[in-house]
Amino acid sequence: MNKERWRKINEGINHIRLSNRIGSHQSCIRLNPACSDEHNLKIVQLCMEFLKTKVPFYTEAELILGGRPDIFLPITLECYEIMKSETDESIEAKRKRYPSLFSIKEIRI
Repeated sequence: MNKERWRKINEGINHIRLSNRIGSHQSCIRLNPACSDEHNLKIVQLCMEFLKTKVPFYTEAELILGGRPDIFLPITLECYEIMKSETDESIEAKRKRYPSLFSIKEIRI
């Protein structure tokens, strides 16, 4: 990987809580047992595509400013939220809580 790509990834990772960075591994899948099977399977499907295209990701990453996106792509600062029972209002609350330079991708299942 070139230096610019690593710089972008490292900038993105700096938004994840240090304690979570230690417990999480880049491009490894962590699932929440409280979520539905359908929700977790969608996370796995998306992560498999990211692996194939060599896009680094974090799942269940706790952000410094609060919040825990289902999938976080540090290189693009995109947060993927899988929406099964989640409301538009809860996504809007996340938009306000997450850093303004992040974009939220809503995946409805």
